[in-house]
Amino acid sequence: MTTTICIIRHGETEWNASGRLQGCEDIEINDLGRKQAIQVAQYLKNEPWDIIISSPLKRALETAQIIGRIVSVSDILVWDRLKERNYGEAAGLLPEERHQRFPDGVVPGQEDFESLRVRAYEALCEMVRTYSGKKMLVVSHGAYTNSILYTLSHGTFGSFKTRLKNGCINLLQHNDQLWTVVFYNKTSDELQNQTS
Repeated sequence: MTTTICIIRHGETEWNASGRLQGCEDIEINDLGRKQAIQVAQYLKNEPWDIIISSPLKRALETAQIIGRIVSVSDILVWDRLKERNYGEAAGLLPEERHQRFPDGVVPGQEDFESLRVRAYEALCEMVRTYSGKKMLVVSHGAYTNSILYTLSHGTFGSFKTRLKNGCINLLQHNDQLWTVVFYNKTSDELQNQTS
């Protein structure tokens, strides 16, 4: 029995646009982010989906709500464990500000990568246990999703190697205890161009 999990990174926010590090801060998507959510939904609506699960943060939840309306899935489950990585005192800073303030890379209050990786993977496994055989849309965040890709690819891609685009689609399948990453970090435009 195959379980399909399509993880979508939320649409763009103003912090994304300016390059500010965005973790647990509750920043809304901007107009481009809403357009990205609509484009994702238009691509996904040609297949039936059973469930949408979202991070509770506004940027993910609004993305999920836009997608839900278009793919005709009205109930959205909100899982706190899908929240983005907590970046502690580095949150809200631009790259040069982070390097200046934390030259050794040690950031007070930041969730360590292994904790993020375990939290994300455990949530993924719970989805498979709870909704075995279903087709799920999951709306979450860049570092969170990248940690899953890192785990499933044994470090070949994902964290430290892949910069996920806003509104990107990552398709996973689980069957007979095995995970397959069908594709990752694809925008709806890229996927449509592949099939046309």
